[in-house]
Amino acid sequence: MTPLFRNTLLLLSIVLPILSVISGCADRTASPSEPTAAPLPTHTPVPTPTPINVEDLLRRSGEATSQLRTFHFRLEHNDEGSTPFTDTLDIIEAEGDVASPDSVSISFSGRFSDRFAMRASLITIGSESYMTNPLSGNWEEVPAEVSPLGFFDPQQGIGAMMTGLRNPTLTSKEGDEFGIEGDLDVQALRPLLGDAAQDGTVRVEVTLHKNTLYLKEAVIEGRATAGEPEGVIRTITLSQYNQSIFISAPDTG
Repeated sequence: MTPLFRNTLLLLSIVLPILSVISGCADRTASPSEPTAAPLPTHTPVPTPTPINVEDLLRRSGEATSQLRTFHFRLEHNDEGSTPFTDTLDIIEAEGDVASPDSVSISFSGRFSDRFAMRASLITIGSESYMTNPLSGNWEEVPAEVSPLGFFDPQQGIGAMMTGLRNPTLTSKEGDEFGIEGDLDVQALRPLLGDAAQDGTVRVEVTLHKNTLYLKEAVIEGRATAGEPEGVIRTITLSQYNQSIFISAPDTG
């Protein structure tokens, strides 16, 4: 064996194994049957919910509710609670309709002079007010100050109560409603309670419609007048927003 032939064999014994390894790697890379490594999953950031500004929510609700053309309302109390309506008349339950800007029709039950139970109806149109006589049931004209519009005036009473809540907190946002609680100066209820309102605060829980922000319900808990017992709860409910309502003066005969 010549030196040249021996050196050639030696070179081939070194090169051929290297070529076979390279060829095998190329085959595995090109083979369609070989699975390719799956790409690493990318991380999708979870959006952070925008916090709800409760004060702004109440302000917007007060504005929306004050712009209602008409609505139906109900006022009720727990146990022996009542709301002073005049010096001699306390209202236990009341229900009726309000048509902006100055018309209201209401039916109520109450106590007269703290002794006599009574039921009556009241209509106010502008500066004129009419009330049924509790004994005869006939309509009679009454002084304008008897009008309940002081509280149920959409441009004053309800809007002022909404924006007057202190330290409000969001208690619920499930479904189609917002629930909000806060404290309210009793003096803010003077349109409802008149001069009977005493100093102090009451706890208020309001429920708002999410889409419209209209006030749905207000629960007022706490003693608001000197003559009422502790733990009085007033519930005001609003419904039938902007429906067709026409309030006319009754026949006083």
